[in-house]
Amino acid sequence: MEVVKQTGPPGVLRDRFTIRSNQPLPELSTPSADAFVAEDKRDPSRALFGLICKPELPPRVNVMRALKGVSSPGLMQLVEWGPMSWPPAGRQCMTVVYERPAGNRVMTSLRGEIPRIDEYQITKRVVEPLTAALKEMDGRGVPHRSIRPTNMFWGDGNGERIAFGDCVCAPPAFDQPVLFETVESGMCTPIARGSGDHTEDFYAMGVTIAFLILGRNPAAGLSDDAILAAKIQQGSYNLLIGDERLSLPIIELLKGLLCDDGSQRWDIEDLDLWLSGRRMSPLQPRGEKRAARGFPFMGKEYFNGRELSQAMAKNWDQAIPPVVEGKLELWLRRAVEDKDKANVVAEVVRMALNSSTDKKSSTDLMLCKILILLDQAAPIRYKGFNAMPDGFGSALAAVMASRGDTRLLTEIILREVPRLWFEMRGEYQPDNSLMESNFKELRSYLTQTGMGYGLERCLYELNDALPCQSLLLGEEYVVEVKELLPALNVAAAKRTDGKQIPVDRHIAAFLGARMRSDIDRNLTALNDSNSSVAMMGALNLFAVLQYRLGPESLPGLAAWVGVMIAPIVQGFHGREKRKELEKEIPRLVRKGSVVEIYNLLENVDERVRDEQEFTFAQAQYAAAEEEIKHILMETEERAAEADKIGRQTAAVTGIIVAMITASIVVISAVF
Repeated sequence: MEVVKQTGPPGVLRDRFTIRSNQPLPELSTPSADAFVAEDKRDPSRALFGLICKPELPPRVNVMRALKGVSSPGLMQLVEWGPMSWPPAGRQCMTVVYERPAGNRVMTSLRGEIPRIDEYQITKRVVEPLTAALKEMDGRGVPHRSIRPTNMFWGDGNGERIAFGDCVCAPPAFDQPVLFETVESGMCTPIARGSGDHTEDFYAMGVTIAFLILGRNPAAGLSDDAILAAKIQQGSYNLLIGDERLSLPIIELLKGLLCDDGSQRWDIEDLDLWLSGRRMSPLQPRGEKRAARGFPFMGKEYFNGRELSQAMAKNWDQAIPPVVEGKLELWLRRAVEDKDKANVVAEVVRMALNSSTDKKSSTDLMLCKILILLDQAAPIRYKGFNAMPDGFGSALAAVMASRGDTRLLTEIILREVPRLWFEMRGEYQPDNSLMESNFKELRSYLTQTGMGYGLERCLYELNDALPCQSLLLGEEYVVEVKELLPALNVAAAKRTDGKQIPVDRHIAAFLGARMRSDIDRNLTALNDSNSSVAMMGALNLFAVLQYRLGPESLPGLAAWVGVMIAPIVQGFHGREKRKELEKEIPRLVRKGSVVEIYNLLENVDERVRDEQEFTFAQAQYAAAEEEIKHILMETEERAAEADKIGRQTAAVTGIIVAMITASIVVISAVF
């Protein structure tokens, strides 16, 4: 391989693996991740490559953890994974390092052709290594969900053994063509297909084997809708194999793997029996009863509930009138001859028409229920959005990452659409009960609008490996709680808003979902209208995290906090106490101890003493005020009394003078 002279900075993962940003490997890239040359500093001769995940898609971190270091004949070995600063993106990206396969990709395009693999070689070259890989993954509790010929490589240069490609860089089955997905998964919006289980992997393996035996795509030229319709009408085996002449063992293998009934589809035990030479006759699922006459809808006629429900799900608004008008009930009763189902439809329509809620909302829920009734195996379908319950988190993450419209997803949660799906399917599964209770919790979070709740809380509750999406973190990639404070410490140096406290809706929701302890009290404080109370709530959270998880010194975050706590310091009444705090806090900031800053400000004894001294000072002030008032009052009273006495004295004196004067006048007149 030609070595390109390095012109751009590389990325370095875990201080060990160098990812060359100027040496792309398009032949190893996936639809959701670009491949580049990777080098191991400890072993430069090791042939490696790195995949850079797209930031807007949630990677499968749980699968990364499960597969790291696993060596299996049918798997590319995942050597290392983790967030890495990636210069071309100007941010941290999840990066996965694999050992490079010795051979080429099995198919470069699903539209192309490859040499057919002989039926007698398919067992050793394909079935055995892939079965070993699926057995390994089954034992670790993680399905692959990306099985297709364009994501497989020859494990050796001779093309003798095949191996699965990457399955962790994108949400489950996100890159899978509809042809490789079961009917139910193929109905879903790709981002919302969910992890599912290993039955989907066996199905995709069956489709892949059909490709390799035929050397081509047997459904080339068909649209996704046409492929789904053909699977529903003919069955997957008939769509893919048709009239091809194959040996009996291969027919058994393909019929077992391509069975459209998941409960009847072959699993690991069946594959082991087949590989050991035991011949079996796979049960073919009985198709849904065909109606005596078709149901006319959107210019076509449909003869069973699954076909009709799929068409209605794709044309939501147009599907409501014929249901409300009773046409569907009549068709079920007369053409399908299913009175029980017709009665349920009639009751659902009656309840919708008599509902006290607005007509549009009630008819939307009505159609949702009826689609479940027509095809209970289908995914949740609501107003054009189709999802498996465990795929809802990936869908929400993708929409929020792209700043898309989340109103439909919010409506699905608030209107308890998943609950309808669980209730109307008629089969009990423990996992379903757990998911149903989770959706109830999500609804309660959505009804609360404060920090730590809302759609952000739903996002992190549904995606346990999604990095925190807070803009306050800048380029930092935070998946675990222990990574949050170091990331904020780094981001503190780059902050531009001096008034923003180091917590926003995403950080609060991230902590609410990921912290093992109950932080409702802290979240209540964060949402207090008093900024000092809110800041103390944030400070308490950070102090607890630093005390439990470290690191000991966070000077950047401490400086950020130090700027924001001025109102708290001013909240102390004593002038001397404020001076003491203003002198002590800078020392603790330099030390980087959020714990000590919090303890200093939240010292209960000091708070009580400050309040007592303030109360005493208030009492003294009040007493002094009262004394001054009393003195002033006495002064006024004395002045008034003096004035009164003066007036009285003057009056008496005047009278006396008048009397004396009168007496003198009288005496003078007499004598």
